[in-house]
Amino acid sequence: MITALLLAAQLSPFDQVVASERAFAAASLEKGLHEAFLLNLAPDAIAFLPLPGPARPAHEGQPPSSVKLAWGPTWVAVSSDSDLALSTGPWEIEHHEESLIKVSTGWFFSIWRRQPDGGWKVAVDAGISSPVKFVLPDAVENGSAGPPAAAPRPGGAENARIGVTTAERAVADAAKTGLGKAIEAQADPQLRVYREGKAAGIGTAASRALLATDKRMVTCTPDRIVASASGDLAYAYGTCLSEGRDASSEYGFLRVWRMQADGKWKILADVTP
Repeated sequence: MITALLLAAQLSPFDQVVASERAFAAASLEKGLHEAFLLNLAPDAIAFLPLPGPARPAHEGQPPSSVKLAWGPTWVAVSSDSDLALSTGPWEIEHHEESLIKVSTGWFFSIWRRQPDGGWKVAVDAGISSPVKFVLPDAVENGSAGPPAAAPRPGGAENARIGVTTAERAVADAAKTGLGKAIEAQADPQLRVYREGKAAGIGTAASRALLATDKRMVTCTPDRIVASASGDLAYAYGTCLSEGRDASSEYGFLRVWRMQADGKWKILADVTP
């Protein structure tokens, strides 16, 4: 608790999350993958395996891992009341000697939640495998949503959950005829899109180009929608079930929503491998 309080006193919320992500990555190399995750995952953390489920059981009681997982954040956004944050960047795994595949790369996407002691823990662990020329990032872009010192509004989180629930229903209806178009119709100007095996779509042009290739017809159902107390940032995760010929296919999804200046909700990030 003392360490978390000192960190909170000395750093901005953005810098706290950057420091927490980097410390998490360093612990993975120093202490081992499983121990690092158990130290940094919230008690109710969710991971995609590939559908959303409890994250901690995959690391509890496991022998030391022989793989080396390295990563670093390139972009972090924090809610205006500093209780919810997003972090994303490249990762690289060096596999054990017996593995046919020696190195894998991709992008991680983490939802961080502030804890009662002032520290941060990972609430959602998501990402994709993707061809990336891995370099440990030096700089981190500040994509923080909303005014930096805004006070929480009464009912902000509940109103946000209602708004995002309505927005998710609109996406679900549209996704039945094409997931890519459904996401594009609700895109934030800084939209980021993550699809398995493909380069991440970062920004308007790249994200729209990637969405144009995603013609999956799906029915998506959120398991949970969580919003910041300030009501400016929220995330939803759940499962998409394919329609038509691929009706047996299921995909876990994570969507981050940001409130716009006009009060509308738009998708800031979409991870649907």
